[in-house]
Amino acid sequence: MARFIRPSFSAPLWVARVAWVALALIPNGIAATLASHGRSAQLVFTLGAWALWALGTLAIFWLSPYSLSALRMVAPLAAAGLVGFVFASLSTYTDVALSDVAWSLVGVAVGVLALVCIFLPAFGLLHVQASAYGDEKRLLLRVPATQIAPIAVSYTVMVTFPVATLFALGAEVWWLAALCLVPTILIFRVVPKRLHRFSRRWLVVVPAGVVVHDELLLAETFMVRTTAVTRVELSATSGEALNLTGDIAGVRRHMVLVVQLREAEKLALSPYLAKMLGTLDALHVQSYAVAPTLAGHALAALTKPPATT
Repeated sequence: MARFIRPSFSAPLWVARVAWVALALIPNGIAATLASHGRSAQLVFTLGAWALWALGTLAIFWLSPYSLSALRMVAPLAAAGLVGFVFASLSTYTDVALSDVAWSLVGVAVGVLALVCIFLPAFGLLHVQASAYGDEKRLLLRVPATQIAPIAVSYTVMVTFPVATLFALGAEVWWLAALCLVPTILIFRVVPKRLHRFSRRWLVVVPAGVVVHDELLLAETFMVRTTAVTRVELSATSGEALNLTGDIAGVRRHMVLVVQLREAEKLALSPYLAKMLGTLDALHVQSYAVAPTLAGHALAALTKPPATT
């Protein structure tokens, strides 16, 4: 096994950090736009925007799986909000200065840049690795294609009610705000926890062995000793190996990592994966396939010899 050296610099991480901080410094017409809609709207949305930015700032400088989940929930909402404020500004004022429009578009571009960086594999790697122990190396697994639509729907529902609550408060429609607040609380007790599972899906490499930690697809963490692994390779398909990528199809656009074991090992599937594969919830497998976000990086971690001192 390769000894993992914790990376001290990552371009996506620092670009995202600079871009996120810059969002608070770039001139924009948000304050003027909000003022034109009344004092309540100005207060509610100003506080909401600063709270969202502060949460993102804390998460982007504190590396952990929790902060990764928080950022991937906050950043899309921030980018969408910036776009919304641009259109609101243009519709509010018939005579808008060209410089104001330019700065607003710069703000949108910076917000989108931060958003793109936050969803890059290298960015996710640093966040999940930050909570690792010693020589442990954590490699984030790709989101199964079958889960993208449910994630999008869950996220849309999650942000719709808080935003509706803010609009109702800004318009001083108190009964509607109270009505929207109830489902907001209920949703936030469930959806963020479910979305956070995708930041806790890891292939873990330690000197003693290899671990698949996946609360979505496995009922229990699957661990095998290093000596039990006979071959590791990248492949376009899972082949005869048990498909632990979460995708029904055996072929996907990204390479999968196939791990061959010396002997069959017992593996407990989650009810979701067992139903998807049409099999029992406990199997003995001699090979399995996973899909790390950085497949080449994972292959290197599993095949390089240990560092010497």
